[in-house]
Amino acid sequence: MGKLRLWLKATRASFFGASLIPVLVGTALASRSAEFQLLPMALALLVILSNHAGANLINDYYDALGSDAINRKVTPFSGGSRVIQLGLLTRKAVLTGAVLAYGLGLGTGLGLTFFYQNPLILLLAAAGTLLGIFYSITSVNGMARGWGELTVGLAFGPLAVMGSFILQTGFVNLESFWAGIPVGFLIIGVLILNEFPDREADQKAGKRNLIVRVGYLRGVWVYLAIISLAYLAIFAGVISGIFPVTILFSTVTIPLAVWILLELRRYYDQVPQIIPALAGNIGLHFITGIFLCLGLWWQ
Repeated sequence: MGKLRLWLKATRASFFGASLIPVLVGTALASRSAEFQLLPMALALLVILSNHAGANLINDYYDALGSDAINRKVTPFSGGSRVIQLGLLTRKAVLTGAVLAYGLGLGTGLGLTFFYQNPLILLLAAAGTLLGIFYSITSVNGMARGWGELTVGLAFGPLAVMGSFILQTGFVNLESFWAGIPVGFLIIGVLILNEFPDREADQKAGKRNLIVRVGYLRGVWVYLAIISLAYLAIFAGVISGIFPVTILFSTVTIPLAVWILLELRRYYDQVPQIIPALAGNIGLHFITGIFLCLGLWWQ
């Protein structure tokens, strides 16, 4: 395996859509009041992708001595990158990669802060970095204490959307925060669903995430609640006048969400039968996010 492919696997690049969608949503929202600029969008994506890569790497670094080492129900969407377990990279190399990725994100954020003379840029970039670290780091370990899902939703929802919005407009507002809410709930839904195959290993390792805490059956209802909140946030934004009515295009994915829920209810404790639902859930986040962008750009 070449070095590039190896590090793409280690950083779980197939999940980078979670970084792309909030950047596109923030940029689309900004286009309603400012002229679109490609370079700021690209730089916003660089910051968020760097933080995303760093978060995935540091997660593997800590899980290598915990749940990943004993997980026997690995899927393409859960169980970590497995580069340490397969002997492709050492824990030290993975930690070094995480430090470099976070350094790139923070360095870019710092440079943009000085260029635009706006400290909010660095604040948002640093907040994203800290949330990614707090999710996994042993002394805080948000993923094991039941609030890690919230940090992921905040980082890849409101914070990322506001970060890309501010680079286009120079300010943040209620609309940029609210536009990140459905995106955040959708990525929380991705995380929660991916916890189902990992539940047994997470429980044995003492990683008390949300699905470990509530169990499989209640977890199905938790997933339903989270995805419902994503759509409710869209409807609430339209009703309150925050979003244009065209953003309702994004609700065409509700049938996909229903299918995922039915598959989850049927196969919540079965691997590999649950894998199509995991794949569909990634698609739900990405397709709904694209329609959010189109609805905002249309206006």
